Amino acid sequence: MPNNRILISYFFGDDMIPLGVSCAKAFQELGFEVYCFNSQVESRLEHALLKPANRLARALGSKNREIGGSLPISRINFKKIMLKKAVSEFKPKWVFIIRSHQFVDEELVSELKHDYDVEKVFAWRVDGPLDSHGLLEDAAIYDHYFCIHKHGYDSQKDKIHYLPAYGMDFSLYTNAYIDKPRQYQHEIVFVGGRNRRRQEIIDNLLHLPVEIYGKWLKANRFNWALRKHVKARGIWGNDLVNLYNSSKIVLNISGWDTSLFTGLNLRVFDVPATGAFLLTDYSPELDEYYRVGEEIACFSGVEELSDKLVYYLKNEKEREAIALKGYRKALTLPTIKDRMKSLIETIAKPE
Repeated sequence: MPNNRILISYFFGDDMIPLGVSCAKAFQELGFEVYCFNSQVESRLEHALLKPANRLARALGSKNREIGGSLPISRINFKKIMLKKAVSEFKPKWVFIIRSHQFVDEELVSELKHDYDVEKVFAWRVDGPLDSHGLLEDAAIYDHYFCIHKHGYDSQKDKIHYLPAYGMDFSLYTNAYIDKPRQYQHEIVFVGGRNRRRQEIIDNLLHLPVEIYGKWLKANRFNWALRKHVKARGIWGNDLVNLYNSSKIVLNISGWDTSLFTGLNLRVFDVPATGAFLLTDYSPELDEYYRVGEEIACFSGVEELSDKLVYYLKNEKEREAIALKGYRKALTLPTIKDRMKSLIETIAKPE
């Protein structure tokens, strides 16, 4: 029988972005056997010994970024060992690396192919355009390389394929109010990690009932006005879906300036899939999927965002009409299965 096994390396866990899970299910539906390797795996000894030692060394001003980095229990070496163990046991035809993993280097890719009979090793860079340092160097070590944005490379010259990450997964993101009135428990919610751009925008919205779900407290130890808006360090799974379903407005703020860098994050698909109203920063790529102002609402600056939040909180019928149209459009949009099918077609082409 032909080998139809694929090993996926990404974050897998209850408190992880579920993109890897969606991809795994898509490959299974396309006829593959799938092994999910959690790239966050770490040695207990590394956690108990090396991490505290490195924290102490940094506190004392050491320039050595990783004490014990050459040991088998070190973060990078342990991940390599565990990945090779998984490949040895599962014997996949293909190894699929989602995101740029620091522990995956040219030597490891070569080992997987020559020592473990992996036919192809390919990767999908799902970082945003501002988090793509070393993109060309990273792409060069793989048989095929995909990227969710179009910045920083020439697709022909650098042999990088554009493959958006956003795609529908209705097995994860569901609408609980298809045939009944929506019951609201939250006014405005923002789900996501903190960076400088998001901080600057949120700081101007603290007069509004904005709830923040993400790791914001450490960087805002003395920002008491913001701290009271933080409801949790994160929210995942059914709790996240329930939050979307019970919120009047779900706010999306991209991690990069969309006036300078095009690109969309996963929320522009995940939120409409639940039937929730999405207010997001405008990017030209949105026009490929939604009728802006009719199926999704956008803003281009902080002042406009503040005004629209107030407006849509007051105008419930208009808000719900947009959300309903957005949900109906979501039902027609590409799925993660469509994305994986496109990826497979690219990989399977004769070279």
